[in-house]
Amino acid sequence: MGPKAPARARGGRPWRPLTTVLGTGLLTLALAGCGVFGSVGDPTDAHAPFPPGNVLPHSTAALELKAFPAPLAHPDYTVIVYHSTNTVGEFAPEDLTVPVGSSVQWVWTDHYDLHNVWWIDQNLVNSPTEGSGFRWAVRFLAPGIYDYYCTLHPGMIGRVVVTPSR
Repeated sequence: MGPKAPARARGGRPWRPLTTVLGTGLLTLALAGCGVFGSVGDPTDAHAPFPPGNVLPHSTAALELKAFPAPLAHPDYTVIVYHSTNTVGEFAPEDLTVPVGSSVQWVWTDHYDLHNVWWIDQNLVNSPTEGSGFRWAVRFLAPGIYDYYCTLHPGMIGRVVVTPSR
């Protein structure tokens, strides 16, 4: 006796593929609606992407910067915010050393995800969450270590070290 034929519905079509497709579709809709996959969170509630118990990097001085109201035509330094095939995104360069008074502009080039620049020091002004084509610039007014990250992508971190003079 040969292999058993699958159960058939009216019209001679197998039931199993139809029920699998319907079941998978309903399960996907149910999981997407209930938040099982989690949420990207609200950047206004995020302060540090590090799990509890980890030591946060702290500044070495009273940090101070000024955000520009519009993109700069000729910033002193540029940091590219881009999509990486190995991660969700990266800042390039990740570490930057500049003299006090320098302007640094972040340029969003990632066509896949939104990003932002949030400082570990909560007293500093943060960038908005934006996509490709956005530019945001600041001038560093005090020397110190300025650590930052993207609130949407843990592990996407950067640092600007501001030295006392040019």
